[in-house]
Amino acid sequence: MTGVADTRLLLALEFPPDEDSRDRVRALLRRELASRLLAPSVVLAEFIKHAGPRIGRDSALTRIALLKEEGMRIVPLGEREAVAAGDLLLAKQEAPMADALVASLVTSGRGQYVVSDDPHFRAMGIKSKWF
Repeated sequence: MTGVADTRLLLALEFPPDEDSRDRVRALLRRELASRLLAPSVVLAEFIKHAGPRIGRDSALTRIALLKEEGMRIVPLGEREAVAAGDLLLAKQEAPMADALVASLVTSGRGQYVVSDDPHFRAMGIKSKWF
């Protein structure tokens, strides 16, 4: 089964709240990478936005490059995903746009679940998984 990375996964990996969480996130990431983890391109933008002020733009880009080397596949978002995200937003107006774009990879059949603890995904009826 293929997971779809949410920005929370990358942020938890970069800024874990404690050592136990760091180890659990790393183990989850290894399992997901072995299953061909997908990362929608919007996740890159969000990661740079949130991690950049703390570690710098270049370090954020380096982290993304390392994850790609480890097997994370970046998925450009196109018309199919935009329409799927629009359908999700039509049903759940309060959902953030970026979350709907991430979830669109599941509703369009490219992934089976989102790797996140964000409650917006469950509210949109999207299966999620977390450590």
